[in-house]
Formats: sequence, structure tokens, C-alpha cells
Amino acid sequence: MHYVTFWSKMQTVAGLEKLAASDNLVTSQQGQELLAAACDDVFTLVKNASGEVLPQMMAMRDAHRRLGEKEASAPDITAVLLQKLAVAEYVDDLLEEQLEKLSGDEYDAARRVQLLGREYAVNLMRGLFA
Repeated sequence: MHYVTFWSKMQTVAGLEKLAASDNLVTSQQGQELLAAACDDVFTLVKNASGEVLPQMMAMRDAHRRLGEKEASAPDITAVLLQKLAVAEYVDDLLEEQLEKLSGDEYDAARRVQLLGREYAVNLMRGLFA
């Protein structure tokens, strides 16, 4: 995944977060559904780019700094975010294995948990570029 594609998708996620926080119930619900799909897309693309999330994130973070963007998070904050992101990826891998074995309502429930975890992981990714 290229940095520009990643950054564009992260901007979309930021816009969808605003939509999901709308006071209008219908707009908010639609925004939440779109946000979940966008986070799923970003996480999947990053993970599939190199097989692991962390190396890909570090490469994009380096590109972020080379392109003159604002300095990414301080080293101590970055370490915490990377640790949390590694745990989120581990949990996602476990859920992937379980989803292959589930069906029906159990599958739907596990998939919802996976989508929440992926949304959390994308928020951690955004923190690396804050």
C-alpha cells in the first residue's frame, strides 16, 4: 500500500467519524456503518501489504516525515501505540481463525467484534501520524 493511498483513506475515516457523531440518528447510523467498512478496508489493506501491520506502518510513518508532514508522535507515545497496535493485530488474527469455524449468529457476533477491533486499530494508526 502506498502512503498517498493510506493517507487518503485515513482522511476518509476522519470524515466518517464526524458523520457518525451526527445528532441526526439516521445520519449517525449510516455514518457508523460506513466508518466500520472504511476501517475494515484500511486495516485489511495495511495488513495485506506486507503480511504484518507494524512494518507497513513504520514505513508509511517514515514517508510521512519525509514528505514534510508534521512530526509524528513522540517516541514514548509511539512505543505505546505500536504495542497496542501489535495486540490489536494479534487479536484480529485470532478472530480470523475463529471466523473460519463459525456460522450464523456466532459468525455475525464475532465479525462485529472484529470490526470494532479494526476500528480501534485504525485509530491507533491515526495516532502514529498525529
